Formats: sequence, C-alpha cells, structure tokens
Amino acid sequence: MITPLLFLTVSAFSTPLLENSAYIQNNSACTLRIKEERYQDKIVLALSSNHHSNFDIKIYHFNDLSAPSRGKLTQEPIFNKQKADINYLVDHNLFKRIDNDNVIYSTTIANDNVSPKLFIDTFRSHGNRSRIQIEGLEHTLSFVADHKQAQDFYKCTDSYTAKPDVLAKQRSQSHHFRIRKIFDTQLRVIHLAI
Repeated sequence: MITPLLFLTVSAFSTPLLENSAYIQNNSACTLRIKEERYQDKIVLALSSNHHSNFDIKIYHFNDLSAPSRGKLTQEPIFNKQKADINYLVDHNLFKRIDNDNVIYSTTIANDNVSPKLFIDTFRSHGNRSRIQIEGLEHTLSFVADHKQAQDFYKCTDSYTAKPDVLAKQRSQSHHFRIRKIFDTQLRVIHLAI
C-alpha cells in the first residue's frame, strides 16, 4: 500500500503541474516564451536574442493601449523588494488581427540594445521571474520561467555575446602580429642600410 502511494506522490511532484514557459532555439536565434501566471493564454512574454547579439523583449496581449503609441513599463522583483524597480520605454503596436473581435497587440521594450539586455539580466538576477507593470494596464503581470529552460536560454545568449569578444581578440592578435611583422621588416631595411 505504501509503495503505490509513494510512487504517486513522487510522480506528481516530478512533473510540472503547469507548463509556464517554452525555450526555442534555431541556428541563428534563441527565444524564451513565458506565460503570465494568472492570464495563461492571454498574455505572453518573449525574450529573444540572435547571433548578432541583438536582444528583443515583447509582451503579447489583447489590450489596445492606444496602439500604436509609446508608454512605460516597470520591472520589479517578485520577492526581494530591496532591489530597485527599473523603468523602460515601450512601444505598443497591433501585432495580428485574428478576426473582428480578437486582436493581438505587442508591447516592445524600445530597442536601443541596452534596455532589452538590461531587462534579461535583471530577469535572470531576480531568479527567472519578474513582476511587470505596464502603464495603462490596471493589473500587474507576473512572469516566472522554468529554471532549466531559462538556463538554456541564458547559455544561448551568453554564447552569442561571447562570439564577438573572441573575434575581437583574434583580430587584435592578428593586428599585433601584422604590426610586429612590419616592424621587423623595417628593422631589416634599416640594418641593411647601415
């Protein structure tokens, strides 16, 4: 009697009760999609990065927010209220018209490539979770990503940001080699002239 009960308990806790996020990767980009805790099928946060180290943060929802328009989004920690809230400029746009009654809108953090990266780094430091307030929405949104999927996403984005550093080092080393070669050649010419 104890064995079946133990098996049932372990099985229940080892599988997630609700799949809240999804990690998607292809050859040139990686994306982490996270459903809002209360409005599962109505609001989704998408964090993405590509091999050019461009970052993009979008929230898909059914709220008009006077699209197209510009607004403000505030990111705050869910548990640790000692960390400061961060404000971002956002653009509200029509994403897709499904039919006359259903329209999907997107709220995108202004892409200066600093703000989206800051959002991702802050989301990571908050333990793969953030509370978000979008100016014009009555309710605060809460997003919590699956730990493994979030780690896979960070590993992917870190690999994209590391590649330019490696290329810069290789270029720098080859540049130093060329300068050294030119210097050696000039020394030989001077030596022959003497």
